[in-house]
Amino acid sequence: MFWFEGCDEPDSLVSFDPVFTDTQHKSKNPNFVFDFVLVYRRAPKPNSDSDLSDEDAEDLCNLETRIVRQTHEFDREWLIGGDREQIKANVFKILEMIQLPSYSDIVRTLTRKILDLKKHESVSDSLEIERIRVKIDVIVSGFPGDDDEVDMELEQ
Repeated sequence: MFWFEGCDEPDSLVSFDPVFTDTQHKSKNPNFVFDFVLVYRRAPKPNSDSDLSDEDAEDLCNLETRIVRQTHEFDREWLIGGDREQIKANVFKILEMIQLPSYSDIVRTLTRKILDLKKHESVSDSLEIERIRVKIDVIVSGFPGDDDEVDMELEQ
C-alpha cells in the first residue's frame, strides 16, 4: 500500500462485511450477494517537475471522487469451491467485472476474505451469510467509463 506524503490517505482501502441471517426457516441461497460501494478518487495529473509542491500535496488530499454502487450475485461453488489460486483468479475476474484496478492490496485482501468465507461455510452449524457488503476506496488515474483512455489492466 502506498501512502501519499502530506495526507493520511492510502491508495486503496477495502472493507468486507458479511451480513448474517438465521436459516432455520429458509433454504440456503446457492449464491453470495455482494453489495459493492466503489469509491474512485482520481489522482491529479503529474507536473513536469519531479518535486512535489505544497499545492500538489494538497491536491492529493482533496481528490475528485466518484462513488458507484453495484450488486452482483456469485455462485457459491464458483466463488469458494477452489483452492487459494482459483479464488485469487476469481477475484481478478470480479475486479475486471466491477471495473476496478487489480492493485495487489485489493487482490490480497479480497482473496483472504473469501478464504475466510470458505472456512465459515465449512462449519455446518454456522449462520447463513445473507449478503456481503464490500466497500473499496481506490485512487485511480481516471474514472471508468470516461472518454479518456483509462488503463485499468490486470497486474498479475
